[in-house]
Amino acid sequence: MKSSRVTRGVQPDEVWAAADAVLAQGERPTIERVRAHLGRGSPNTVAPMLDAWYASLAKRLASDEDGAGEQGVLPAPVLRAAKALWGRAQQHAQEQAVESVRIDRQVQDQHAERLATLRDTLEQDQQKLNERSEALGAALQAKDHQITDLVRQVTDLHKGLTGREREIESLRTLHAEAAQALQAERDRLNGLTEGHRQERGRLEQRASAHEKRLLGDLDRARQEVKRLTLLLADDNKKASKTLAGSQEEAQSLRVQVGALIAENAGLAKEILSARDDLRAAQSHQEQFRKDATALLADLKARLPGAGPGSGTSAKRAKPKDRP
Repeated sequence: MKSSRVTRGVQPDEVWAAADAVLAQGERPTIERVRAHLGRGSPNTVAPMLDAWYASLAKRLASDEDGAGEQGVLPAPVLRAAKALWGRAQQHAQEQAVESVRIDRQVQDQHAERLATLRDTLEQDQQKLNERSEALGAALQAKDHQITDLVRQVTDLHKGLTGREREIESLRTLHAEAAQALQAERDRLNGLTEGHRQERGRLEQRASAHEKRLLGDLDRARQEVKRLTLLLADDNKKASKTLAGSQEEAQSLRVQVGALIAENAGLAKEILSARDDLRAAQSHQEQFRKDATALLADLKARLPGAGPGSGTSAKRAKPKDRP
């Protein structure tokens, strides 16, 4: 059966007694030595109790020297060991204090040197900062001048933009007027083109009718010549019988043939004249197309922005007279 008794933890008086025993052996009480003497106890438990023992050591030594005989006075061996330890501790403390003072002085000297070096560095940095501040001041002043110039330029640009907007509005008005004029000219040209197209149709119809008439007359003349030739051949047969009568009739036929030939020549001239009229009408139409193209190109060239030499004050082109 398990024991119901709870194991008691390490108590402060046990730690103090163990520390006294370790000190009586001429050794410095430490956490491990106290735990080894006790045979138990965790470092976290023993450490604060041992610190309290060290804190009360000086008071206990003073009580032993005064012979107060209070409870807790160290035994004689422990007292001697404690005094020896205390003396060594004081000597060690003095040596540490002297060494600490020396180290502190050395550290202070090093700090003084570092401070002097740092002061020189700071002075140099301050001088550099002053120079940089002066340079920055000059740069800022130059920037202020640049900003003033930029503000003036922006003001001038704004004024120029305002003038440009007025010019653009004027150009828009001129463009609208020119567009209206161009449309009117286009309408006029379309009317002229339509009139010329109708005139060309009439001329072509007239030439065609005239050519048909001439061809009909020529055909009739040929038929008449053929008929007369047949008659002449028949008459020649009859003329062999009656030479005297046939000579007179032949002379009459020659006159008729001459008249027909003259009439055929006149018809041929009329056909050639009709063809010349047709060619003249075609040439007239081609010249009209070229004039219309040139007029449109002239109007486009006079519009604003249509090419070099076009200005804001361009006037509308005056249409040329057409035949």
